[in-house]
Amino acid sequence: MFLWSESHRNRLTAAVCVAALVSGCALQRFVRVEERRIDEHLWLFLGGGGNSAVITHGREAFVSDVKFGGAARALRHRVEEDVAREVRRVLLTHSHGDHAQGLSRFRRVGPVLVHPNTRRRLEAEGHRARWVEVEAPVRLVLGDEVVRVWHPGRGHTDGDLVAWLERRKLLITGDLVTADNEPLIDVEAGGDVLAFRDTLDALLEVDFVTALPGHGAPVGRQTLQRLRELFDVVEREVRAAQALGLSEDEVVARVSLASAPTLEPVPFAASRERTIRLMDRALRARAAPHAR
Repeated sequence: MFLWSESHRNRLTAAVCVAALVSGCALQRFVRVEERRIDEHLWLFLGGGGNSAVITHGREAFVSDVKFGGAARALRHRVEEDVAREVRRVLLTHSHGDHAQGLSRFRRVGPVLVHPNTRRRLEAEGHRARWVEVEAPVRLVLGDEVVRVWHPGRGHTDGDLVAWLERRKLLITGDLVTADNEPLIDVEAGGDVLAFRDTLDALLEVDFVTALPGHGAPVGRQTLQRLRELFDVVEREVRAAQALGLSEDEVVARVSLASAPTLEPVPFAASRERTIRLMDRALRARAAPHAR
């Protein structure tokens, strides 16, 4: 969530230290790992980087997102030593290090499902794996679990994948959704504030009851609906402010979003002001070709 690109990775330690001062709750959500055993075949590991889901089937395990650093090592040990399942398949919802950097800890892993844009970024950072690029939807049968994996559209990055556990009606969203937080939009990695709403619409068409977000506790459909509503309000108010001929800073000062859902900022990554600025820039960029 805090690791936007390779150039930002070395800033993590400093960022976490500052976050400890300004947002203790956010820091706990990011660093501390909470294990939730749903039943004998499904575990959720919240925190320690991005949230992870583990599905066991026979003697094998499927893992979505592999965290980073010590949390990745602990996750592998928990699954392969304590639960006694070999991690054979991995899904990476996107390329950010808090979700993907731990891949090197899983040395015997088989296929790693990624979007092509995610593979390109990870390989540029030195990661190597038996990649399976997901461009069209993929259906996995893992014992009694049917898992569908696909790219719902641009939003957080241009390489986000989601997974839907059909029988459980559980949707794994990666950082397209974080529990009750402002939207995380990594423009450097192809994130798109204007496309985000359509991507959320696509997710809301799925028959899920619970979503495992990229960070924070599992949420219901209303969290995605609130996030979608935010984009509606931001675009409407930014367009109205731009129509008055205001500059970006003036738009930020004028737009109040009083009717928008209340969401928590994410230190160094997402805030109401950042969302407004990104919308302002995106709308200006879209209008620019027509102005010439």
